[in-house]
Amino acid sequence: MPEGRKLERRRVSNVALRKRVEEMTDEEKSRALVTDDLTGLGNRRAWEERARAPFLAMLDVEGLKWVNDNIGWSAGDALLKAVARAIVEEGVRGYRLGGDEFVFEGARRGAVRRAVARIRARLAGAEVDAVLAGGTRRRLRSARVHAGIGRSLEEADAALMRAKKASVASGERAERGRRPRGLAEVLGWRPRSEKGRDSGLRFYLRALQAADPDFDAPALEDESRMSREWRVRSLR
Repeated sequence: MPEGRKLERRRVSNVALRKRVEEMTDEEKSRALVTDDLTGLGNRRAWEERARAPFLAMLDVEGLKWVNDNIGWSAGDALLKAVARAIVEEGVRGYRLGGDEFVFEGARRGAVRRAVARIRARLAGAEVDAVLAGGTRRRLRSARVHAGIGRSLEEADAALMRAKKASVASGERAERGRRPRGLAEVLGWRPRSEKGRDSGLRFYLRALQAADPDFDAPALEDESRMSREWRVRSLR
């Protein structure tokens, strides 16, 4: 699908899920004005209108373009939400400026640097779940961010750019559009409800196999023949 059509499809989907303005209370309208729809963090307007702290960190999510292009937009959205959760869990007030750029502030440079390190540690251990078109589920692990710290947005952005270039040169960071370093998919993962259902199916298939050595695949109405045969082969 051409990029323009993908963007339009995503935009229409977001509009469909959003509450209509005439249905919103005055409080909801005020909150929506300064809130990022996707992550729930403050948006660029909220960032620009708040009082400044002495230091700020600017975060960039590694590999968002690759995830969007190769797994799907919903996986990219899940990745952005995971970064937002890590920021919230750290207890700092974060903002999403747009795309894959986040910022938060602090009173001291050292405190901001330590907060960045803890956010990275949270993301390294976090699992990012996404439901793709058609209901396919994917789970990713070891998301990463790069950061620049400064006394202004311009200074932090410049520091971030230097850090990204240095990590690309060292091989630690993949170039834009390439698969992110360290990002891995959790294979064989299913939601707990599906695991329970599959456990019952496995017991059923084993019983059939024990009774009939020539057993191929049961005629389950809710699964394709290919899916049924794959399940049987996985038991052998």
